[in-house]
Amino acid sequence: MATAALTSIVGGQADPPLQMQFFGTGCLVREMRAPLLFFASLFFIMLRSTIHAEKPFEFARTPGKLPKEVVPTEYSIRIVPDIDKLMFTGTETVKLSVHSSVHQLVLNALELAITRASVDGKALPQSAIKIDEKAELLTLELPSELSAGDHTLALTFSGKINQQGQGLFYMRYQEQGTGAKKIALGTQFEATDARRLFPCWDEPSFRARFQLTAVVPENWLAVSNMPIESEEKIAEGKEIRFAATPSMSSYLNVFVAGELDLIESRSGPTQIRVITTKGKAELGRYALEATAQILKYYNDYFGAPYPLPKLDQIALPGGFGGAMENWGGIT
Repeated sequence: MATAALTSIVGGQADPPLQMQFFGTGCLVREMRAPLLFFASLFFIMLRSTIHAEKPFEFARTPGKLPKEVVPTEYSIRIVPDIDKLMFTGTETVKLSVHSSVHQLVLNALELAITRASVDGKALPQSAIKIDEKAELLTLELPSELSAGDHTLALTFSGKINQQGQGLFYMRYQEQGTGAKKIALGTQFEATDARRLFPCWDEPSFRARFQLTAVVPENWLAVSNMPIESEEKIAEGKEIRFAATPSMSSYLNVFVAGELDLIESRSGPTQIRVITTKGKAELGRYALEATAQILKYYNDYFGAPYPLPKLDQIALPGGFGGAMENWGGIT
């Protein structure tokens, strides 16, 4: 009976017998309707929030295969592609936070040759560098215990530029208008393919800052998550240094390079660009204009501004089956 009464009140129409039994007059029904609706709504909101609430992120409790005693905090990576051989060489320096003493470092690497490794400036023998291709792991056996605290890992490596969308890959295409045969480079790291370009702690829970430097031909445009910090002409073409990213997961990194065109705009402080192969940039005009409006809407809606200085949308020739939410450089 009480349930029926509540239902009739919340519905806005009190049945006469119930009205007499519980309230006596319709006036009281009207007075009670608003608070009942309020508390009923509040109850269902709280119930829904409880059901869908997510636990706060806890690094130590996040499932993964890599040991959590060693955590990368900053990567400085330099990549030199060899377009003719479809290979690349690279170096990286990784700042580490060691939470408890360890005798080895375990991280991810796949289809990479590791030619040199050092910890805190001390070179490791080649016998200490062990790669498990099946498990996609690189293990560095240390000559002595590495104590808790801050340390630095340096690696030299090489790998292949893939034909399919895994790690660093190439795309062959014909240029709009001229029909000239061209090649461009792109990356696809989700879910676990950043390890194909550089050794890393390639699980989403391991978040760090990434600073990328790349060497490309002089007439190429190169794009990554962050704006270009410096550009220098060298014998091989030009060396481009990108600003460091905020702390993020490894799979969100992006690198695209080729003979590219772009159109650009702004939404508040954020630079917005649409990047295509030559002759196709204007096809992205609608996307550029829509993005500026949508970004402003979401900034207002969530009350949190987009945190990066730029947002690029990059149209890769041929594509690879879908879009990828690389932070600051969507492909």
